[in-house]
Amino acid sequence: MPDTTLPGLVAELAASRHAGGYRFTVQERVLRQFASHCRREGYPDGSITREAVDGFLYGRHLRASTIRRNELALRQLAEYARAAGWDAWTPAVAAQVRVRHQPPYVFTDDEVRRLFTAIDSQPMSSFSNKAMVDPVLFRVLYGAGLRISEALSLTLADADIRSGTLRIRDSKNGESRTVPVTARLTATLEGYIAAAHPAPETSDYVFYSIAPGRPVNQSTVYLRFRGYLADAGIPHFTGGPHPHSLRHGFAVANLRRWAEQGADLAVMLPYLACYLGHADLRGTQYYLRLTADAYPEVMARAQVRFGYVIPEPPGDQP
Repeated sequence: MPDTTLPGLVAELAASRHAGGYRFTVQERVLRQFASHCRREGYPDGSITREAVDGFLYGRHLRASTIRRNELALRQLAEYARAAGWDAWTPAVAAQVRVRHQPPYVFTDDEVRRLFTAIDSQPMSSFSNKAMVDPVLFRVLYGAGLRISEALSLTLADADIRSGTLRIRDSKNGESRTVPVTARLTATLEGYIAAAHPAPETSDYVFYSIAPGRPVNQSTVYLRFRGYLADAGIPHFTGGPHPHSLRHGFAVANLRRWAEQGADLAVMLPYLACYLGHADLRGTQYYLRLTADAYPEVMARAQVRFGYVIPEPPGDQP
């Protein structure tokens, strides 16, 4: 099996697990993501390096439980790869601990203004294109509610300026979707694409660093974001804020707007779930709690239709 590619190795491992009666669905998805990561970063087939593993496991903002799950999946892949004659680094698996998760961070309106002022104030440089990329990238995260992986995977073929839509392929739940964006965001994307892609190819990534065929790395985006938070005077702590907080902000902003307009949130919630690419309504209902916590004026309207979902805020504890 020396000529087997990493995606082929993942497919063989998954097939063997399925044949043994194991579901292996989540593990297969994680390993396919790892194979895609290795391809993007230019790691050759024939070995699985520690650098590749560490970049995938620890180069992104993930929950401790997610990291541990991914570690376990990669350990299985490393064992299978060694049996196939590859050199493969095996990640250590941290002991499972109970972690008290911080609630997701929701930016205030003032913090959003300060953050984008900081992002827009970056000087142009001959060494980096971040001053051109980041103002548009972070507006797509906030204005379209995309996951960062979805935004970085966008190609020019996915960004339809004429219709004002973005095509999201193979998202977190393995589904694809097409989302409309506002005319203002469409115009921003149009101007950016014209400047950043003077010789456009449909396979080019919308947001790239060195070359259009290579998207910006997620860990790079997180580092830049931390810098923008500091410039905006917004403190960073365990639990946030991080780029995914902009997706939270998109959902909360829409729920606030609908509540202010008197819309029936029970009717609007499935639309929001579809737009965000949630597998079901549970993830979207979660944003109702965030909205109620951050903006108490929305609580009364949300409580009418979702009282069984949104508990009353706890009182002062003795």
